Amino acid sequence: MTAVTEDVLEIRRVIDASPDAVFDAWTTPELVEAWWGPHGYRTRVIELDAVVGGHFAFQMTAPSGASCPMSGTYTKVERPRRLAFEVAEHCIADVPDDVREPSGPSQVEIRFEANGETTEIVLRQKGLAADYRMLANGGWSQSLERADEVLRRA
Repeated sequence: MTAVTEDVLEIRRVIDASPDAVFDAWTTPELVEAWWGPHGYRTRVIELDAVVGGHFAFQMTAPSGASCPMSGTYTKVERPRRLAFEVAEHCIADVPDDVREPSGPSQVEIRFEANGETTEIVLRQKGLAADYRMLANGGWSQSLERADEVLRRA
């Protein structure tokens, strides 16, 4: 389920795994590389230091072959309930010409809520222009779908 308010994107997705396993999928480089990005994208983790003040840097490659960096800083790390980070550099590979690229950082907060044998992810992102926010909605939705697939195989 997705909710887009004036300046906040919120996505909810139930993952068939424990909060610990889902949290690990967000903080373990090999797992991040297996699911991060929309369908057809590949992600290579350059840096991932999931501590408050730690940085992440990914290199994402679109199906067209276009490549872009994505990087930021972790602002909250509360295993296995919450993870938050500021995205300083947004991936803009293959962004349509009529979509404004982000001109500043955005803030992402993810809550991992246990629900029996599953985990509900509540992802909120703010700080994006409306047109880019719609792209981010598709990207996050596809990424979370891929994360669910990866965790089901684990």
